[in-house]
Amino acid sequence: MQVEERQTYRVEAADGMRLVFARAEIPAGIGISLATSFRLPMLDLDQPWYEATRRYGSYNYHPQRCEDWNLESGGNTDLGEGLCAPFSGIVLSAHDWGGGIGRVAQLLGVTPLGELIVWAGWHLHTLDVRTGQVVEVGEEIGSIGNADGRYPGAHLHEQICVVNEWGIPAPRTFAADGRYDWQQPSAFYVERGVDADLVRRATEFDGG
Repeated sequence: MQVEERQTYRVEAADGMRLVFARAEIPAGIGISLATSFRLPMLDLDQPWYEATRRYGSYNYHPQRCEDWNLESGGNTDLGEGLCAPFSGIVLSAHDWGGGIGRVAQLLGVTPLGELIVWAGWHLHTLDVRTGQVVEVGEEIGSIGNADGRYPGAHLHEQICVVNEWGIPAPRTFAADGRYDWQQPSAFYVERGVDADLVRRATEFDGG
C-alpha cells in the first residue's frame, strides 16, 4: 500500500530567537510506502552495540526520550559505520547544522493507521540522502559521525516522535522539548515489532 497523493508538511518550530521553516512535498505519482515494518538504524547489527545511558546512566541533561548508540570498542571505532532508514518514508531534511549537532537526517513515515512518525539522527559523518527523497526501510542514508570532531567518540544520537498537535519538530529540536510526543527509541522499536532480544543485545554493554 502506498501514499500516492500530494501531501505537504510544514515545520514551524522555535529555534533560539528565530523560527525555522521547512517544507517537504510528495509529488503526485511518486508513491511512498507506508511505514509497516521497522528496524534499528545501524546497518551492521552483528557488531556489539550499546546505548550510552545503559552504561553511564543519565548525563548532560540527556532526556530518556533520545538515545546515543555506540560500538563497545569505544572512541571513534564506529566513525563511518553505515546507517539505514528505520522505516519507509520521505527525507524531511538532510543538512549540516554545524556545532554540536552536525549533519542531521530527518525522516517522516506514515503508518497504516495514519500516524506520522518523525525520526532524526544527529552528528552524522556522511549524508547519503537529500531532502524530499523517498526511502525504503533498510536503505542506506548515511553514517555515524562525531559532528566533525566535536565529540571525542563517534555515536548516533537518535530521536523519534509521533506527531501531535504541535506538528513536526524542526530537525535540530532537542528531545527535551516537552511539546512533542517523543518516544524512547529502543522501546519504540520493540512496540513496533522489532525483535525484543535483538534490541536488548544492542542496548546493553557487554564488554566489561
